[in-house]
Amino acid sequence: MNKKAILAFAKIISGVFSNKEQALDNPKNFAHIQIHIRPLFFKTYKCFAFYSEQRYQHDIWNPYRQSINKLSHEKEIFILSNHKIEDKERFTGGALDISLLDRISKYNLCKKSGCSMHFRETNPGNFSGTLEPGCKCYIQYGQNKTYVNSKVRVNKNSFITEDSGYEIETDKKIWGSDFGPLIFKKLDNFDNFIDENWL
Repeated sequence: MNKKAILAFAKIISGVFSNKEQALDNPKNFAHIQIHIRPLFFKTYKCFAFYSEQRYQHDIWNPYRQSINKLSHEKEIFILSNHKIEDKERFTGGALDISLLDRISKYNLCKKSGCSMHFRETNPGNFSGTLEPGCKCYIQYGQNKTYVNSKVRVNKNSFITEDSGYEIETDKKIWGSDFGPLIFKKLDNFDNFIDENWL
């Protein structure tokens, strides 16, 4: 494992991100969303890990997505695995109040099979991510079981993401934006936390 590379990527992928500018410019097509990706102490899971929370800005105490992401590095690929949290409601708001995360390691995690993101550096400080190969990351959407296609571009200043879901039998698009990706700007970072002491 290249510890220096892991720490550098962790600083880029973590932080507080907002698409406020995009939402104000085009409120009809884009809601105002914040994403918090907060590093957890190494001892929590004995690996590099993050607590992530996504929510609409008008409803900050009701996030629509909460997860634990574990970070590993294989050859030239940074792998960010995705894990469901048991009793996730207990940790709602942990992105804002880190004391809520003190006991998070005591709760069971369930890895979302097929849903790890693979990131590659496209040029210095810029990374492109896609879901692991196989189209096996599934989400139930109404009556339809769909597979997810997810693309991310990230650097120290921005986080650009586009998710869509497709019918398994026909590959027909069922959900996702018809107006392009969500464009987030980084409002805050956790660089002071992510250093040699993170270990």
